Amino acid sequence: MLRTFIAIFLMATAVEANADLAYVGFRHGSEFIAAAVEGQVTVTCNGFNGTGSAIYACRDVVLDPQAYDYFVGPRDARGANLELRCTREDGSVRTKTGDYDGPNGISSDSFNLWISTLFQKPLLQAGINTIDYRITADDRPKTEIAKGRFTVKVTRTPVRRCPNAHYSSTDINDCNSQYSVCQRYFEEYRNCR
Repeated sequence: MLRTFIAIFLMATAVEANADLAYVGFRHGSEFIAAAVEGQVTVTCNGFNGTGSAIYACRDVVLDPQAYDYFVGPRDARGANLELRCTREDGSVRTKTGDYDGPNGISSDSFNLWISTLFQKPLLQAGINTIDYRITADDRPKTEIAKGRFTVKVTRTPVRRCPNAHYSSTDINDCNSQYSVCQRYFEEYRNCR
């Protein structure tokens, strides 16, 4: 009877441990689509601070299903820090770090996978991205809790075109702000879907 109980307990523990290691990668998977989107917006501004108009050719490359995503990994209460080191198809390397919620097996914040600005750079690039992850404890020196590797594929698709649009505004600044107008335009047209 005691042997049976011990055997069942060990099997249950093994199943639980394997469930914690079932998937490692980004919450939305390992295949993403990079789609170029474009369209034209005309803005007419007439308000208290002046009048004007502008025509913007809006272009972007969006990542589906998400430009930001959480890393999902093994559950271990000791895990507190995460490092993702991405080697891209062209050989370039990008490293990002963040806090890790070990008991729940997920990064505390989402990672920028695609957006490139003056102040932030993306982790991924079109093609095959090989990501080495390392989870450590919050002690000194940092105790390694888990490490491994997964791949993420980013496939480029043909350009998607949105219909032309016209916006009217009571703020002259909208006629001088291509970025905000194009962001609104792509959001409104769901990235030309």
